[in-house]
Amino acid sequence: MIEDLIVEISAMTPLTHDQARKALAGALSLIAKHGDAAKVAELFAAAPGAQALAAQGAAQPTKSGLFGGLMKAAGGASGAAMSDGMAMMQSLSRAGVDQDGLKAMLPVAGDWVRQRAGGRDLLNETLASIPGLGAMLSRA
Repeated sequence: MIEDLIVEISAMTPLTHDQARKALAGALSLIAKHGDAAKVAELFAAAPGAQALAAQGAAQPTKSGLFGGLMKAAGGASGAAMSDGMAMMQSLSRAGVDQDGLKAMLPVAGDWVRQRAGGRDLLNETLASIPGLGAMLSRA
């Protein structure tokens, strides 16, 4: 279950349990919204509870600000993903999660998913499918 991953993230990074939950929910929400649908479905199938946590992340209030709004309007799919990513980071920042905390979480999440996906790096594959944002979140 996804709760096991949250516990593991909080044990292996500087993030508290609540911060790990919020960060993972936000990241999964972005993945669900902007990732390739087939890859997202595979990822969620390998991580029971991920889809529900993504829905919680989508429900978190976010506001992208003027620059994010301009990016969304002018940048097509990659602009929308980047704008949503900026809004998520602002929301997580208020919860005490910075970009370093998010980057510390990604290898733990990637390893956890890989163990449940028969060795496939589904997290990185799915992140790579997100225009603009994938490179920012990629573990490579």
